[in-house]
Amino acid sequence: MGASLLRLHFHDCFVNGCDGSILLDGSASLTGEKTAQPNANSARGFDVIDTIKTQVEATCSGVVSCADILAIAARDSVVE
Repeated sequence: MGASLLRLHFHDCFVNGCDGSILLDGSASLTGEKTAQPNANSARGFDVIDTIKTQVEATCSGVVSCADILAIAARDSVVE
């Protein structure tokens, strides 16, 4: 899972800075990056980040950003 989370972090930060946009869910009027064609069958680890986000929000709602969660999860998944 470490490689998948690191890849998500890279794709989130590489073009326009770390904003968590790769974690956006789609809606009726917007295609989110999670389901966008380039990510459809290649990006993985969204469920891990969603689980972490749910747990963080239960403890301290509105304090930690999705971009921060992704960065920390990616770091912790590849560092011994």
